[in-house]
Amino acid sequence: MKKQNLVIGVAFVISLVMGVCFILYGCAARVKNVTGLPPGVTLSEVQQWDAEVAALHKVATVTSSLRQGVIALNQAGAFPNSPAYIAALRTVAKIDQSELAASAFLRQSPQHFGAAEKSKVAGMLHEVAVQVQSLNLQSLTGIKSSDTKKSVTLLVNDLTAAMNLALSFAQ
Repeated sequence: MKKQNLVIGVAFVISLVMGVCFILYGCAARVKNVTGLPPGVTLSEVQQWDAEVAALHKVATVTSSLRQGVIALNQAGAFPNSPAYIAALRTVAKIDQSELAASAFLRQSPQHFGAAEKSKVAGMLHEVAVQVQSLNLQSLTGIKSSDTKKSVTLLVNDLTAAMNLALSFAQ
Protein backbone atom coordinates (compact mmCIF):
# COMPACT_ATOMS: atom_id res chain seq x y z
CA MET A 1 0.00 0.00 0.00
CA LYS A 2 2.82 2.41 0.87
CA LYS A 3 4.57 1.64 -2.40
CA GLN A 4 1.37 2.34 -4.34
CA ASN A 5 0.94 5.67 -2.50
CA LEU A 6 4.54 6.53 -3.26
CA VAL A 7 4.04 5.80 -6.95
CA ILE A 8 0.90 7.93 -6.99
CA GLY A 9 2.71 10.75 -5.20
CA VAL A 10 5.66 10.63 -7.56
CA ALA A 11 3.35 10.53 -10.60
CA PHE A 12 1.51 13.56 -9.25
CA VAL A 13 4.74 15.48 -8.74
CA ILE A 14 5.97 14.58 -12.23
CA SER A 15 2.70 15.80 -13.74
CA LEU A 16 3.07 19.05 -11.80
CA VAL A 17 6.61 19.45 -13.12
CA MET A 18 5.45 18.91 -16.68
CA GLY A 19 2.68 21.48 -16.24
CA VAL A 20 5.10 24.00 -14.80
CA CYS A 21 7.54 23.45 -17.66
CA PHE A 22 4.75 24.20 -20.11
CA ILE A 23 4.01 27.44 -18.28
CA LEU A 24 7.67 28.44 -18.11
CA TYR A 25 8.12 28.24 -21.84
CA GLY A 26 5.24 30.63 -22.50
CA CYS A 27 5.73 34.03 -24.00
CA ALA A 28 7.63 36.33 -21.63
CA ALA A 29 6.95 39.68 -23.29
CA ARG A 30 3.22 40.14 -23.67
CA VAL A 31 3.10 43.85 -24.50
CA LYS A 32 3.80 44.51 -28.15
CA ASN A 33 2.61 48.08 -28.65
CA VAL A 34 1.31 50.75 -26.29
CA THR A 35 -0.16 54.09 -27.19
CA GLY A 36 -0.67 57.11 -24.98
CA LEU A 37 2.39 56.62 -22.78
CA PRO A 38 2.88 59.19 -20.02
CA PRO A 39 5.67 61.71 -20.60
CA GLY A 40 9.09 60.25 -19.83
CA VAL A 41 7.99 56.61 -20.08
CA THR A 42 9.33 54.60 -22.99
CA LEU A 43 7.78 51.61 -24.71
CA SER A 44 10.85 49.62 -23.68
CA GLU A 45 10.21 50.35 -19.98
CA VAL A 46 6.60 49.26 -20.32
CA GLN A 47 7.64 46.04 -22.05
CA GLN A 48 10.29 45.33 -19.42
CA TRP A 49 7.81 46.00 -16.60
CA ASP A 50 5.28 43.69 -18.24
CA ALA A 51 7.88 40.98 -18.77
CA GLU A 52 8.89 41.20 -15.09
CA VAL A 53 5.26 40.96 -13.98
CA ALA A 54 4.80 37.88 -16.19
CA ALA A 55 8.02 36.31 -14.84
CA LEU A 56 6.93 36.92 -11.24
CA HIS A 57 3.61 35.31 -12.05
CA LYS A 58 5.53 32.25 -13.26
CA VAL A 59 7.51 32.20 -10.01
CA ALA A 60 4.21 32.27 -8.10
CA THR A 61 2.78 29.44 -10.22
CA VAL A 62 5.87 27.26 -9.81
CA THR A 63 5.99 27.96 -6.07
CA SER A 64 2.36 26.89 -5.77
CA SER A 65 3.14 23.68 -7.69
CA LEU A 66 6.10 23.04 -5.44
CA ARG A 67 3.98 23.51 -2.32
CA GLN A 68 1.30 21.16 -3.69
CA GLY A 69 3.95 18.62 -4.64
CA VAL A 70 5.57 18.66 -1.20
CA ILE A 71 2.17 18.25 0.48
CA ALA A 72 1.22 15.43 -1.92
CA LEU A 73 4.47 13.64 -1.16
CA ASN A 74 3.76 14.00 2.54
CA GLN A 75 0.25 12.64 2.14
CA ALA A 76 1.60 9.71 0.12
CA GLY A 77 4.05 8.93 2.92
CA ALA A 78 7.09 9.76 0.80
CA PHE A 79 8.02 12.90 2.75
CA PRO A 80 7.19 12.14 6.38
CA ASN A 81 6.14 14.67 9.00
CA SER A 82 9.50 15.78 10.29
CA PRO A 83 11.49 18.92 10.97
CA ALA A 84 12.66 18.80 7.32
CA TYR A 85 9.06 18.73 6.05
CA ILE A 86 8.06 21.64 8.29
CA ALA A 87 11.17 23.59 7.24
CA ALA A 88 10.38 22.93 3.57
CA LEU A 89 6.85 24.30 3.97
CA ARG A 90 8.12 27.35 5.87
CA THR A 91 10.70 28.03 3.19
CA VAL A 92 8.06 27.80 0.46
CA ALA A 93 6.01 30.33 2.46
CA LYS A 94 9.02 32.69 2.62
CA ILE A 95 9.45 32.36 -1.15
CA ASP A 96 5.77 33.25 -1.56
CA GLN A 97 6.21 36.29 0.68
CA SER A 98 9.20 37.58 -1.29
CA GLU A 99 7.43 37.05 -4.63
CA LEU A 100 4.30 38.80 -3.35
CA ALA A 101 6.40 41.73 -2.09
CA ALA A 102 8.09 42.07 -5.50
CA SER A 103 4.72 41.90 -7.28
CA ALA A 104 3.20 44.49 -4.94
CA PHE A 105 6.18 46.78 -5.50
CA LEU A 106 5.74 46.51 -9.27
CA ARG A 107 2.03 47.30 -9.00
CA GLN A 108 2.92 50.48 -7.10
CA SER A 109 5.02 51.77 -10.01
CA PRO A 110 3.36 50.54 -13.20
CA GLN A 111 4.49 53.54 -15.22
CA HIS A 112 8.19 53.31 -14.58
CA PHE A 113 10.64 50.40 -14.47
CA GLY A 114 13.98 52.15 -14.34
CA ALA A 115 17.26 51.27 -12.67
CA ALA A 116 16.03 51.95 -9.10
CA GLU A 117 12.95 49.73 -9.53
CA LYS A 118 14.97 46.99 -11.20
CA SER A 119 17.49 47.06 -8.37
CA LYS A 120 14.77 46.77 -5.71
CA VAL A 121 13.09 43.85 -7.51
CA ALA A 122 16.48 42.19 -8.04
CA GLY A 123 17.14 42.43 -4.29
CA MET A 124 13.82 40.75 -3.55
CA LEU A 125 14.58 38.02 -6.08
CA HIS A 126 17.98 37.41 -4.52
CA GLU A 127 16.09 36.71 -1.26
CA VAL A 128 14.07 34.13 -3.20
CA ALA A 129 17.30 32.58 -4.52
CA VAL A 130 18.63 32.20 -0.97
CA GLN A 131 15.38 30.53 0.10
CA VAL A 132 15.40 28.20 -2.92
CA GLN A 133 18.93 27.07 -2.07
CA SER A 134 17.88 26.55 1.54
CA LEU A 135 14.82 24.61 0.40
CA ASN A 136 16.90 22.32 -1.76
CA LEU A 137 19.21 21.48 1.13
CA GLN A 138 16.45 21.13 3.75
CA SER A 139 13.93 19.15 1.81
CA LEU A 140 16.29 16.52 0.49
CA THR A 141 17.48 15.59 3.97
CA GLY A 142 13.98 14.52 5.01
CA ILE A 143 13.26 12.30 2.02
CA LYS A 144 14.45 8.72 2.02
CA SER A 145 13.31 7.58 -1.46
CA SER A 146 15.68 8.44 -4.31
CA ASP A 147 12.74 8.75 -6.75
CA THR A 148 11.04 11.21 -4.45
CA LYS A 149 14.28 13.16 -4.05
CA LYS A 150 14.47 13.41 -7.83
CA SER A 151 10.89 14.68 -8.00
CA VAL A 152 11.49 17.37 -5.39
CA THR A 153 14.77 18.31 -7.06
CA LEU A 154 12.92 18.77 -10.38
CA LEU A 155 10.37 21.04 -8.71
CA VAL A 156 13.10 23.09 -7.05
CA ASN A 157 14.96 23.30 -10.38
CA ASP A 158 11.78 24.59 -12.06
CA LEU A 159 11.46 27.21 -9.35
CA THR A 160 15.11 28.17 -9.83
CA ALA A 161 14.55 28.55 -13.60
CA ALA A 162 11.47 30.74 -13.06
CA MET A 163 13.31 32.85 -10.52
CA ASN A 164 16.32 33.24 -12.83
CA LEU A 165 14.02 34.36 -15.63
CA ALA A 166 12.47 36.99 -13.37
CA LEU A 167 15.93 38.04 -12.21
CA SER A 168 17.12 38.44 -15.81
CA PHE A 169 14.41 41.06 -16.43
CA ALA A 170 15.42 42.95 -13.29
CA GLN A 171 19.03 43.33 -14.41
